[in-house]
Order: sequence, then structure tokens, then C-alpha cells
Amino acid sequence: MKIKTRYLAAALCANLTAIAATATAQEADFAERLKSTSAATRSIECDFTLTRTMSIMASDVVSEGRFYYLRDAGISLDFTRPAGDRITMGRERFLITTAGRTTVVKVDSNPMLRQLQRMLTACMTGDVELLRAGAQLTFTDQGTTFLVTITPTDRRARGMVRLITLTFDKQNMSLTTLTMEETTGDVSQYSFFNKRFNGEIDPSRFEVQ
Repeated sequence: MKIKTRYLAAALCANLTAIAATATAQEADFAERLKSTSAATRSIECDFTLTRTMSIMASDVVSEGRFYYLRDAGISLDFTRPAGDRITMGRERFLITTAGRTTVVKVDSNPMLRQLQRMLTACMTGDVELLRAGAQLTFTDQGTTFLVTITPTDRRARGMVRLITLTFDKQNMSLTTLTMEETTGDVSQYSFFNKRFNGEIDPSRFEVQ
């Protein structure tokens, strides 16, 4: 019996070691691919949709627009539905336009937007450590895509965001979906498509005043 127990324990340890090694290899592969691709990416312009599933709504709320990223300038989501809405993310402040009203807020004042900025910035710049800041990460190779699951550990973020999942196209390591699950059960999913890399984008688009 003792020999059998020792054998099972050894087998379990071996399996756990193999699983850990596989996870480490997947993370290293992901990080290297993302870093290499991001270094060669100066700008990204693409279409996006935002689908919100909320407990107070009978059906999903779908918005759409154009996404812009310019290295060392910022990130901007310009909505075409609802037309005129906009979120521009600077390093320290956000410019938010909703229903014709524009406000400027500090990054740290809104945990949800801060998480969104951190995720998008990390994905664009290839900074895996930024993804890891205040969170636990798991990486899964799904064949044609990488899935990154992020569980916030930061106290403020954890109070609002339960889980974040990111899906990357392995062909060009671009972000295809970003899903945020709130502690309330509401879900926001951004989907990105029709991407154009390294085109010219006016830096003034990212000004936050």
C-alpha cells in the first residue's frame, strides 16, 4: 500500500510539474511574440464593436466605432453609434464625450477605465508586466489564438471587475477581443477587426485638454 501511495504521489508531482512547465512555455512564447510584434507596430487603426450585457436590460446594447492607437501619443475610441461619443486615453487623464457632453477625468478616479487603459496599453506596447500589475494571469494556446485570463488582485479594481479575458490573433499578435466581467454580473466585450497597421494618424486626435 505504501509503495502504491508513493507511486501515485510521484506521478501526481510529475503531472503537476509538466503542467507548470507547459504553462511557463506558453507564457514565454506569448510574451516574446507580443513584444516582437509590438516593437514593429507604430500605429493601429481598426473598427470595433462594444457589446454590453446588463442585468437591467432585456437585450444586449451594441455600440460601434473606430479605434486608434499611436505610439507615444495615446489611444482613442471614436464611436459612430452612438455618433459623437468618444473616449480618449492619455497617460494621466481621460477625455470622455457622451451625448454631446465632454468631461476630463484623472485615470485613477475610475477603476473600470483605468483597467481598460492598462489592458489596451499593454496589448499595444507588448508590456506583459503591465498586464500582470495588480492581477493574476493565465495563458492558453488555442491553436490560432492566444487566450489570456486576468483576475484582478488590486483592491479597487477587484471591487468592480471580476475577470478580464483577452484574445490575440497568433498570426499578427493583434488583440481581437477584450471582455470585462464586472462583479455585478454585467459584461462588456470589445471586438476589433478590419485592422490597418502603421498608417498615418494625426497626433492631435489624442490630445486631452
